[in-house]
Amino acid sequence: MSYLAQHVLRRPVSAGAPRASGARVDERIVLNLADFDGGAHVRAVVEDTSAQRVRRRRIPSPRLKLRITDCAGAIHLEFAVDSAAERENSLHKIDTLIASLERFRAGLEAEATLRVERERRPRTRKEARCRT
Repeated sequence: MSYLAQHVLRRPVSAGAPRASGARVDERIVLNLADFDGGAHVRAVVEDTSAQRVRRRRIPSPRLKLRITDCAGAIHLEFAVDSAAERENSLHKIDTLIASLERFRAGLEAEATLRVERERRPRTRKEARCRT
């Protein structure tokens, strides 16, 4: 394999679109706008094991990878589907993460709106008198 091949990124796979060979999900999404990009991204991989056969009573286990990085650090979340308990925990983990991100977004949006309102207000009493 060429050294540069490891840096090639697949396009995100959307529902209904043809899948990349061997993956249900294989994407690397940049998190920041271009002017703020410092390498922050989300890397998500869910291997498609549908074409793999059960051999010697061993059911194929998919590669599951979720990594979130920014300029300063990275988190790697582990997921598994090999037992009922692991499946339940993995789905609980991702649902909890999604719910937390939705609440965080709502709080962020409220603070952003408040910031815009405060920026529009006069900063001193003198400025307030001049505007009236």
